[in-house]
Amino acid sequence: MSFVVFLDIDGVLNTRTTCERTPSYYHGVDDSRAELLSKAMKTVGASGVVLTTDWKTLKEDDEDFIYLKRKLGKQGIYILGKTEEKRASDREEGVKDYLEEHPEIDEFVILDDNKFDFDRYDNLWERFLFTDGRGIENAVDLSGTPRVEAIVFLDAIKEADKP
Repeated sequence: MSFVVFLDIDGVLNTRTTCERTPSYYHGVDDSRAELLSKAMKTVGASGVVLTTDWKTLKEDDEDFIYLKRKLGKQGIYILGKTEEKRASDREEGVKDYLEEHPEIDEFVILDDNKFDFDRYDNLWERFLFTDGRGIENAVDLSGTPRVEAIVFLDAIKEADKP
């Protein structure tokens, strides 16, 4: 694993206007956004995603988790793992701990619609891509000093989003 995407779902692969629902009637995953993620990942050679989303708390046999795996799998996106935090508000700690436990990860980006406290760690903040709940196609760098992989990934998103 050299390049992974730490992935939030809500606000990244769906928005408040998403019509599709999961089996439990939560906002589903927009196929077009999952396809956009897949294309960007292929461009940069990402091996898969690590879930940072609240969806990661679902059991593997939960209908909604099965739905998520199917939607991502349809686009060739593989779930490599999940972060773990003591509190849901400590998402940055989950990413930091995951990276410490997986030194084989050389490059990464973080896609999320919430800033949490990623800015507490330069290593994370410079790879953080913020969607502001408007979907992956609206991802931006907030750090002002993004790492190369964040720049390349943003470029890949923009290129994949062209008509």
